[in-house]
Amino acid sequence: MKKTTLFMTSLLLATTIFSCNKDGVYNPKEKIDKIYVDAGSGKYLSEDWTWDNKQLKTIYYYDSAGTMNYTEAFTYDNNRLSQVDNHEAGESVKYTYDNRHLQQASFYKNNVLYMSCFFDYDGNKLADIKVSMTDAAKGFNIKSSTNLLKYVLPEQSLESVANILEKNPTRGTSSFMIYVAWDGPNISEIEFAVSDDFVEKYIFEYDDKLNPFRNFLNSNFEESFSEHGNFKSKNNVVSYTFIAAGDGIALSNTSFIDYTYDGRFPATRSFGNVTEYFEYE
Repeated sequence: MKKTTLFMTSLLLATTIFSCNKDGVYNPKEKIDKIYVDAGSGKYLSEDWTWDNKQLKTIYYYDSAGTMNYTEAFTYDNNRLSQVDNHEAGESVKYTYDNRHLQQASFYKNNVLYMSCFFDYDGNKLADIKVSMTDAAKGFNIKSSTNLLKYVLPEQSLESVANILEKNPTRGTSSFMIYVAWDGPNISEIEFAVSDDFVEKYIFEYDDKLNPFRNFLNSNFEESFSEHGNFKSKNNVVSYTFIAAGDGIALSNTSFIDYTYDGRFPATRSFGNVTEYFEYE
C-alpha cells in the first residue's frame, strides 16, 4: 500500500546493473499506466502514471475515496532522473551520479536538507548505502505520523535512530549503514546497521518473472526494497523474512506475496488482505 506522504517515492531508483542502462534511467519493457488496489472494501484507483515517450513524468496518488493525496513530478537531466518533487508536501529528492552509477540522493523538506544517502559499489553491484541525517532530522517526533523517517526505515528501527540523534552533539550529522547482498540478478539480503547494539535484516525470495519496477527511482525507501519488489532486482519478491536483534529484541517474521501474470509481468499482486492490479500502456 502507498504511504500518505511522498517523502520517499524517490530514494532509490538506480538502474539495473545487468543492463547497459545507466543509474537514473527507468525504461521498462512494459510501462505502468495505472495501479488499482482492493483492501477488502472494493477496488479503487491508487496510482495514475503519465509518460512522455520513454520518460515517466508524473504519478498521481489517490485514496480509497477517490481523493488525490499528492503528486510526484519527475525531472531529468540528459535523460537521467535528477529530481522528484511532491509540491503538496514541500518535499523533494535530488540525485547525483558518478559515471554510470547513482552516487548520492539528498532529501529536502521545505527546502531544508535533512538526509543524504551515499551509494557504494562492488564492481557494478550496489554494496552499501551510508545514510546521513542532519540536525534538521532531530526535530522529527519519532511517534508522529508526520515523521519522514518512518518512510525511510522499518518501524522497529525508529527508536534506535532516535537514540542516535539524542546522543550526538547539537550540531553535526548522525549516520548509519545499509548493507546489500546479491544472489545473481536479485538482491538477496539487506541489513540495516542502525547501531552497534541493534541490527535489522530482510531476506528475499523471488519468482522467475520480470519486475516492472526494476530501475524505478521512488521516494519511499522501505517500499523500494519490499513492496515494489526491490528497485534493483530483476524478478519479483514472493517472500521476505524480517529479522531484528539487539537491545533486548529478538524477532523473525516471514511475509508472502502472491502474483498472477500478464505474460512475464505481474497482473496482480496480493499480500495480506490487499490486492494490487497493474495496467500497462
